[in-house]
Amino acid sequence: MNINTENSRVRPAHLPGLLIAMMIALSGCSTLGSGSLGSSPASSSVAAQPSVRDRLNDDYSELYSTADGLSQVDRIFYVKIESDDVQHVVRDITDYSGQLAQRMTTLTGEFPALAIDHDNTPPIIQAAHDAQKKATLKRFAPVVGDTGKVFERGILIRLLGAVDQQHYLAATLAEREPDAALAKIMANVSKRYAGFYEEIDTLLKKRFYR
Repeated sequence: MNINTENSRVRPAHLPGLLIAMMIALSGCSTLGSGSLGSSPASSSVAAQPSVRDRLNDDYSELYSTADGLSQVDRIFYVKIESDDVQHVVRDITDYSGQLAQRMTTLTGEFPALAIDHDNTPPIIQAAHDAQKKATLKRFAPVVGDTGKVFERGILIRLLGAVDQQHYLAATLAEREPDAALAKIMANVSKRYAGFYEEIDTLLKKRFYR
């Protein structure tokens, strides 16, 4: 996907969470019947449920948040990456993820129904995410923590999980997005992250698992 980053609004950067504990499941749409003017308990319950667009926007927000986090990886861990091939893969992922995050901010202006600022993570899941981020950053801290091949293998494994999640999340959005233009964009995003997965997987097998 050719992503234009000009005139994009850049949201504040945050430290990356490289593994996502769970992906929000999208469900089908329930429709209200029009046979009654009154509000029965059943119809009120259905009306209170999130709309299809709300559910999609939950996942667009997750896609954006992870892309924004991935865009920081190269800058945070650059000093600890010693191998050119590892640096090349990491740089490609961070550059693309940064472009994607910026592009998604412009899409919210082009598609008014689109939102990327939802945060419906349950408190206990958020606490688990925060603990995982803290442990990951401690293990891979630029000055202390793992170094050399141990560091590079670990960061690649975590990136593998992150890009795989982005691949399938974007693919699901492409399948369920009713707007054809947005669906096409998400399909391209899915392909790019699938390509990154294959690139990382090949490098891991070549460098660390032969």
